[in-house]
Amino acid sequence: MNICGVLVHALPEKGEAVAAAIAGLDGAELHDTVPDGRMIVTVEDTGDNSAGDTVLALHRLPGVLSAALVYHHFETDEAIESNSRNSGE
Repeated sequence: MNICGVLVHALPEKGEAVAAAIAGLDGAELHDTVPDGRMIVTVEDTGDNSAGDTVLALHRLPGVLSAALVYHHFETDEAIESNSRNSGE
């Protein structure tokens, strides 16, 4: 499990186009936007892309001024499995 929280800041006039582009990125989910161009996005690893590659792709979207990593959580599959066994799930 690899999850990143990213604050994307886009040109306000490009906000809708950037939001649409984010929706098209595998592993990215847009959670909220504000009229000044700020967007809250989560990014996860997928079978084809790492979360890091997707965060870099956010930087390269036309109209994006910045994409700042504000949260990161990584857990190995073995740790998740162990936690599930220990919690009785």
